[in-house]
Amino acid sequence: MLLLAGAGATFVFAASPSQAAVINISDFTGWQGIGNFSLSSQQAIISGGGVAETAVESFLGLASGALDTLNSQNVNNASAIKNTITVQAGDVLTFDWQFKAGDYLPYNDFSFYSIGTSLNKLADVRQVGNFGQTSSQTAYTFTTGGTYTVGFGVVDIFDQYLASSLTVRTSGGNEPVPEPVTIIGSLAAGVFGVALRHKKKAATKSQS
Repeated sequence: MLLLAGAGATFVFAASPSQAAVINISDFTGWQGIGNFSLSSQQAIISGGGVAETAVESFLGLASGALDTLNSQNVNNASAIKNTITVQAGDVLTFDWQFKAGDYLPYNDFSFYSIGTSLNKLADVRQVGNFGQTSSQTAYTFTTGGTYTVGFGVVDIFDQYLASSLTVRTSGGNEPVPEPVTIIGSLAAGVFGVALRHKKKAATKSQS
C-alpha cells in the first residue's frame, strides 16, 4: 500500500503485481470547489444552481463550450470540485457516486467527471427519469503517467431552478487484480490438488 498526500487531500494506492495501483480518494477536505458544494473526509456533495458554465470550465482547465458539447444542450450554470494527482501509466482511479435528478425533462441536468482535459458524463435526467436517481462505481485507467487535475461536477440545463446533485464517495474496491500468470498458477494448484485426492483414494481402495 502506498499513501500520497497532495494539495491537502489523501489518495490511497494499492499496488498490484504489475506495479500499477488502484487509487481511492480517501479525503475530500483539501479539495477546491466552485459554486455549490460541501466537502468532508468521507464524501463530496455538489449541487447545481452554481456559477456560469464558463467559470467552471476555466476552473477545471476545460475548453470553452466543453460542457455544452458533452450533452449537446445549453448549460445554464454549474458547480464543481477539483484536486490534482500524480500517477503512473496503468494506475486506476476508482470512486463511488450517486446522481439525484432534482429536475424533469426537458431540463436534462447532468453530472460529470474530468481527468485533465478529458470530460466524461456520469448520468443525466433522461437516464434516471424525472426526479430519479442512480448510483454506481466508476474506474478510470491512466494510459500515460503524469500529474492530472481530477474534477467532479453537476450542471443545470436551460435554467437554474430545481437543481440536481452529485455525491462522490471514496471507493472500497482497492484490491489488486491478479495477473494472468497468477491466475494460471492458481488453476494449476487446484488441478494438482484434485489429482492428489484421487491418487489417495485409489491407494486406499487398493489396500482394502
